[in-house]
Amino acid sequence: MIRTIRIVGVATLLAALFRLSQDVSATYGHEDVAGYSVALGVVALLFVVRAAATEYAGKKVHVGQRDILWGLSLGAFVSMLGRLLQ
Repeated sequence: MIRTIRIVGVATLLAALFRLSQDVSATYGHEDVAGYSVALGVVALLFVVRAAATEYAGKKVHVGQRDILWGLSLGAFVSMLGRLLQ
């Protein structure tokens, strides 16, 4: 249960900070970059691969590090989907 809370917390924080960054950028009149959602999806996929590798590698990796990686991948996917659905 604690792992789930940490993962969701990191994902929520990342998605909220990403949205805040987009709002600040729009406020100052900056335009969207083409292909940004695709790049965000690739980064999310890399975080998933890294999280799976640390989870199932058999080495003693701190649980907090694994939770952060899962949270980053989930947050990046949520941010990417939020951009695609806008």
